[in-house]
Amino acid sequence: MDTDMKSGTSMKQRGHEGTNARGSTGSPRALALSLSKGVSSWLRVVSTVVCASVAAPAFAQDPLGDIRRELAALRAEVQELRAEVAALKGLSAGSAIEMMQTQVAELAQTKVESTTRMPVKLFGTMHAGVFANSANANWLDNPNLVAAPPADGHAGTMSASLRQTRLGFTADGPRIGAARTNAVVAMDFFGGIPGFQTGQGMGLPRLLVAFARIEGERTALEVGQDHMILAPRDPTSLAAFAFPLLFRSGNLYLRAPQVRIEQTLAPRVRATAGIVAPIGGDITGTEYLFVPPALGGERSRRPGLQGRVAYTAGEPDARRAVDVGVSGHVGWERRGNDLAKSWASAVDFAVRRDIVGAAGEVFAGDNIDAFGGALGLDARAAGGWSELQLFPSEHVSFAAGLGLDDIRDSRRFTLPRRQNRSAYGSVIFSLTPEVQASFEYRWLRTTAGSQERPNHHFDWVLVHRF
Repeated sequence: MDTDMKSGTSMKQRGHEGTNARGSTGSPRALALSLSKGVSSWLRVVSTVVCASVAAPAFAQDPLGDIRRELAALRAEVQELRAEVAALKGLSAGSAIEMMQTQVAELAQTKVESTTRMPVKLFGTMHAGVFANSANANWLDNPNLVAAPPADGHAGTMSASLRQTRLGFTADGPRIGAARTNAVVAMDFFGGIPGFQTGQGMGLPRLLVAFARIEGERTALEVGQDHMILAPRDPTSLAAFAFPLLFRSGNLYLRAPQVRIEQTLAPRVRATAGIVAPIGGDITGTEYLFVPPALGGERSRRPGLQGRVAYTAGEPDARRAVDVGVSGHVGWERRGNDLAKSWASAVDFAVRRDIVGAAGEVFAGDNIDAFGGALGLDARAAGGWSELQLFPSEHVSFAAGLGLDDIRDSRRFTLPRRQNRSAYGSVIFSLTPEVQASFEYRWLRTTAGSQERPNHHFDWVLVHRF
């Protein structure tokens, strides 16, 4: 024990001495010079030992030959050491530090490699939510409609879920001339539940996005499934992660297969246009389908057309930024011998100045139930949403807003629903850049005929991004 402690003390002393020495001659050139002197001293010692060995009585058959071979090996090692010293002399202190930092960064990463040897990055969000409803909400964890009270009169629910958890990866591809290529695939577990006794905890996978992009300096081409071009903005929410907040209450939304072209027209003006798969939103029933059926959109044999022009100043996450866009949609559905037209127009905006921000969207359209318009019904409707944001610090932010979807149709009083009104407020705590928690309150009122159906929804959420 005493020996170890003494040894440890001497080691610490030598460590301090080395620190002091580095303090005066800490550059790589000085270190190389010191190493060269040490090698020369070591060589003189070896030569002395060799001479003494030659003078001593020989016990081997060819002592001079052995000594010559050992000297040759020693000379070769000395030459290698001198070459390394010369290399160290050529390094500056900054180059040495940069090389060490690069090696440490490489060792700190766990790399994922594709079969094409191109870089691949995994990403995801673990999303845990605890929620409660005061009435008969359609989706317990993320309601957008309120149904009539149950026959027994006991409305209200409470539970927890992780089915909004998300997984995905991005992959960088080869360059095509001056253009970059990349791809993204992401999924969550919001695709339903199996018909099993404990199916609530067995969320089925759902494809969110899967697209490839070719991006040049001013032009980009995207092919795959992504958020539609029409009305791309969503309210701020951690709780509404799988479907955006205010879906069917003024916020149009759909992720669909598409081909789009994005073009920079001016330094702050960008236009997007593309064709979108003809999804009509007319699947009914609750049974599982292995293949999508041929419904009105598919039978029209025509894709939807969408476009958007936006003015943008500043980056999306900057403390000062402006983004205003105008977008439109036109599509068709076959109903018997006729083609029914689907159309929509929208204006969206987002602004921020330091700790205050605002965002919103207004729309009008007909036969846009696939996008959540007209409360998911085939009717003409108008509506929108608006939001106020506060950013008092890097770790806390607040958001509050309103949403409205109102059917503007002569059949409004005979349809199952005619209006949705919503209000919400949330506070988001950023514990770290990767870990966030949120408490959110939503009020939703669905009007069906003359009946008003309100619901109070509470959500507590914890997310961990990776």
